[in-house]
Amino acid sequence: MMDKVRMGVIGCGGVTLMAHLPNILQNEKVELIALCDINNNNLEKAKLRSGIKKTYQNYNQMLEKESLDAVIIATPNYLHKEQAIATAEASVNALVEKPLACTNKEGWEIVDAFKKANKKIMIGCDRRFSLQSEISKKLIEVGFIGDIKMSRATMHELYKPYHENISLTDFRVKPNECGAGTLFDQGSHKVDLVRWLVGKEVKRVLGNAKRLFMPKGCPDDIAWILLEFEDETIGSVSTNRFSPVVSEVTEIYGIEGTIYLSSDAINPYQSVPLAVYSDKDYEWDAFPEVIKKYRYPQHFFFEDLISKPIKKRWMPIAPPRESSYKRMMDHFVDCLINDKEPSVTGEDGAKVLEILCGVFKSMKTNSWVDLPLKEEIIPPLYKKS
Repeated sequence: MMDKVRMGVIGCGGVTLMAHLPNILQNEKVELIALCDINNNNLEKAKLRSGIKKTYQNYNQMLEKESLDAVIIATPNYLHKEQAIATAEASVNALVEKPLACTNKEGWEIVDAFKKANKKIMIGCDRRFSLQSEISKKLIEVGFIGDIKMSRATMHELYKPYHENISLTDFRVKPNECGAGTLFDQGSHKVDLVRWLVGKEVKRVLGNAKRLFMPKGCPDDIAWILLEFEDETIGSVSTNRFSPVVSEVTEIYGIEGTIYLSSDAINPYQSVPLAVYSDKDYEWDAFPEVIKKYRYPQHFFFEDLISKPIKKRWMPIAPPRESSYKRMMDHFVDCLINDKEPSVTGEDGAKVLEILCGVFKSMKTNSWVDLPLKEEIIPPLYKKS
C-alpha cells in the first residue's frame, strides 16, 4: 500500500489545464512529478499552472526516467493505445481519457495489457461522479423506481464554446486523430452513464452517425443510438455538435418510478439537476436516506411524519455543485492507495467502445448488430496506422 501517489501527466491540453491539473494539485495524497506533451507551448502553460519544472516531450522517456505510480493520459484519441500499453509495460497505473481508443480491438488490447501487468486502469468518464448521478445510482440500487425497462440520454451542444475557449488542439475535428466525432466524444459519456445506471449489459445496437453541420472533412456531428439490453429492455442515446445551448439529460424509467438527471446544464424545461418520483408506498423511517434531506414539506411541517404512506410526488433535488473531475480524481487516487477496483474499469471503457463501433457496423449493414463484436470495426474516416 502506497502512502502517496507519484503521478505524471501525458498530454497537457485543455482538459488537463482546466480539470486534471487543478484536481491533482489539490489532492494531498498526490505528488505531481512530471508533465509530458509534444507541444512546448502546452508544456509551458502546464508548468505555469502547476509549478512543476520537470517536463518531457517524449512519454517513453518520462516512463523510463521517473519513478511513477500513475499517469493521466489526456491526448488525442489515436494515441491512447500506444501510450496506454507503454504505461502498462512500464508497470504504471493509468487514468485514460475517454474514449479508450479508436477501435474496439484497440480497446481490448489496452485492457489486456493492464491485466498482464497487474496494474489498474480507469477511464475518464467524469459524469458518473456528479452528485446527482451518484444519488440516482443509490436510488436505483435500493429499488426506488423498481425494475428498469427504459432509458434515454442526450448530450447536445455546439462545438465552438468548448473548442474555441478550452481546447488547445483541434484533434476533435480531424478524423485521423479522433476516430469519430460526437459519437466518440459525447457518446462515450452518455453510453457509459446509461450502462452504469441501468446496471445491465447491452446485447445489441442499432444506430447512425453522420456529418450534417460542420465543414466537409470533419467527422460526425450528430449521432443516434438504440440499445437493447440483455433482458430485452430498451435504451437510447443521442448527441450533436450544433445545438447553440447545451441540452443534456438522462432519463431512467422503472415500473415503479422515474429519474431525470442532468450534469451539464439546466434550463426552463430542466429547472433542477435531479428530479425523482416513486410510486412505492413509503413511511418516513423507511424512506431512502440519500434523499430525505432534499424532501421539503409542501403544506405542513410534519406532513411526512404523519402521512402513512407519505404522499407520492415529484421531488426536485439540487445537490451541491461539486466538480465531477475532482470527485473522479479523488476516487482514482483512493483506489491506488487502498488497492480498490476503480468505478470505471478498463472493461467498461472497452464495452462502451464496442457499442460505439457497433454503430458504424449497423450503418453498413442497415441492421441491428450483436455484441460483443466478432471483428475489429474501424470508423470509416479513421485511417488506422
